[in-house]
Amino acid sequence: MSAHESEWTLRRLSAGELTATEAARVQAHAASCEACAQALRGIHEAQARFEADVPFERFEAGVEQALRRRQDAARPPPRRWVATTVAIAASLLVVVLVRPLLGSSAESRDTVGLNRLKGGATAELRIGGGLGPQREAIPGRPEAIDPGERVMLGYKAGAHRYVAALSVDAIGEVTPLHPEDGASAPVAPGSRLHWLPGGWEFTGSGAERVIVVLSDEPLPQETLVEAARRAFAQADGDVGRMAELEVPGAQTHWVLRKP
Repeated sequence: MSAHESEWTLRRLSAGELTATEAARVQAHAASCEACAQALRGIHEAQARFEADVPFERFEAGVEQALRRRQDAARPPPRRWVATTVAIAASLLVVVLVRPLLGSSAESRDTVGLNRLKGGATAELRIGGGLGPQREAIPGRPEAIDPGERVMLGYKAGAHRYVAALSVDAIGEVTPLHPEDGASAPVAPGSRLHWLPGGWEFTGSGAERVIVVLSDEPLPQETLVEAARRAFAQADGDVGRMAELEVPGAQTHWVLRKP
C-alpha cells in the first residue's frame, strides 16, 4: 500500500466529493505529508488557472456559438448530442483534467501534475453545469454525467498539425464533433492550451466514448467515422471496451456514462 493518497482521492477532496469523515482523514494526512500537500496545491492551482483562462461566460458563449452554427446549417441535430444555452451556475466550477495523448500502447502517467507525451501533446476534457458537484473524467475510468452537464475539449498539439474530435454511443452510432464534416482542422497557433469551439451536451442514456485525435496530416471525418465503427465492432459492440482507432496520430479517449 502506498504511504501517499492517490491523485484521484486528492482531486475528490478538492471537488468536495468525499464524505466528512474521509475528507477529514485525507486533510489530516496532507497536513503532515509534504508530497500530498504539494499535489493538493497543484490541483488547486490548476483549477485557478482554468477559471482565469476559461470563465463561465466564455464557456456559455462557446456553447451558444455551437448552437448558432447548427442553426445556420439548417439541418436537424444528431439524436444524441445538442449544443445548449443553459447558463452555468458560478458555484459549479468545471474541473481541469489533463490526459496524455496515446500514440502507442505504452502509456506514461505522472503521479502528480500534467501527463505528457513526447513533444508536449496533451488533451483535456472538462465538465460543467448541472446540479451535481464538479468532477473530472479520467480516461480508463467511466465517468457518470448528469442531465444538463456539458463538456468542453481542449488540446496542446505539440508537433501535430491537425485536430479532430468525435463520439461513439452505446449502439455504435458515431458523431463527428469537430469539425462536423470535411477533414480534421488545422490546430491553432501557439503552444498554449486551445479549446475546440463550442461545447456539447450528450443526451440519451448509456455510455458515450469521446475521442480527440491529433495528427500530422488532415484525416477525413469519413475515415475517422469508419475507424470508430470498426473499433466498436471489434469490441463486440461494447463502447467501453473499444481500442484506439486504427488511424495515424495521437489519441485520447474518455468514456462518459449518461443517465
